[in-house]
Amino acid sequence: MKARARRWYADPKIAEAVFAITASGTPTSAWHDEVFARMAARFVGFASAEEVVPVGEPLARRRASPPILDRGPVGAMRVIKRNQDATRAVQYGPGTCAYNVYPPYGHYEDHLPTFERLFEEFLAEEQPYMIGSAEQRFVNELWLSRADRPSDLFTFYPPLGELETSHVPMRLEVETASSGDVAVTVSLARGGEGDGVLYVLEIAARATRALPAEVGALVEWHNRAHHACDDSFEAAITDETRRRLRQV
Repeated sequence: MKARARRWYADPKIAEAVFAITASGTPTSAWHDEVFARMAARFVGFASAEEVVPVGEPLARRRASPPILDRGPVGAMRVIKRNQDATRAVQYGPGTCAYNVYPPYGHYEDHLPTFERLFEEFLAEEQPYMIGSAEQRFVNELWLSRADRPSDLFTFYPPLGELETSHVPMRLEVETASSGDVAVTVSLARGGEGDGVLYVLEIAARATRALPAEVGALVEWHNRAHHACDDSFEAAITDETRRRLRQV
């Protein structure tokens, strides 16, 4: 896929972004309470709300397709801690950690310092030999009027068939980019209905091989994954979509 010039949008429709890593192999034990306490002390800005879920639950909380990362040990739990206005969250538990971003999204560079620090603290506690998987995911929610033709907003090959003219129940998934240790999948699904019709466009990158358990290497992978996700997103939308997202 030919790289595209990066575009900026004043009104992005990203409902959730996720930046995550998981240790190589499946952890054999749950974390002790002391580990969770140390992690919480390092992220005091994420103390507004806390949720405890099984460690194998999907890391994306909104309309996510099946999770990329491995499931953890049976019975082990993961903590999700949100900031005061619930626009950001950190997740950590045995074998995996993730940083979740909700509207307003801003730009990728805004979030890199936080997930870099999260990865660093997670590696210090988990001390994995390798990172078995990494994930970067963007869940975009776009409302179309019933008069809109989906093909005016989204572009796939082969062509969208019935979607050229009508809002039929559907889900499409294609692998759009694969380069080195980054592979990207794009999925499009019709969601709910209201005054219009909701479409969910997900862009998900995954690591195709194990990565060094080093913060610098993990951030470098996420930087490359972001460029690949950005290219795939641009390839999946039209100029009409860009106009509605208020390209600047």
